[in-house]
Amino acid sequence: MAVRHRLKWSQSKPFQLAVAEYFRISVAELKENDTTRAVVIPRQIAMYLTKQMTEASLPEIGREFGGKHHTTVMHSIAKIDEQRRTDAATNKVVETLCGALMRAEHGTL
Repeated sequence: MAVRHRLKWSQSKPFQLAVAEYFRISVAELKENDTTRAVVIPRQIAMYLTKQMTEASLPEIGREFGGKHHTTVMHSIAKIDEQRRTDAATNKVVETLCGALMRAEHGTL
C-alpha cells in the first residue's frame, strides 16, 4: 500500500508539521526519544510519509527525526505499512495526511 505520489520536497519538515498538527503534538516531540504511543505512532507515520513521498534516504530521514538510526526508520516504515493493511483507521489517517500534503504542495489548502 505504498503512497503513489512523490512530492518535490526533499526534507521531512512539511511531513513533521502536518503530522504534529494532526495529532496535536509538537514537532520537537516527534524528534525526541519519547517512547509513549502518543508520540511513537505519529513519528512512525511522519517517517513513513517522508520516505514514501520523497526521495530522501533512510539515514537522511533519521537525521531529520532527531538523529534516529536508519534501522529505526526502516522499522517505522514497515510498521506503518503493515498497519495500513490491517487497520482501517491507520490507513485513513495516512490517506488524509497524504491528501493534505499534496494539496499543500500545490497551494490548494
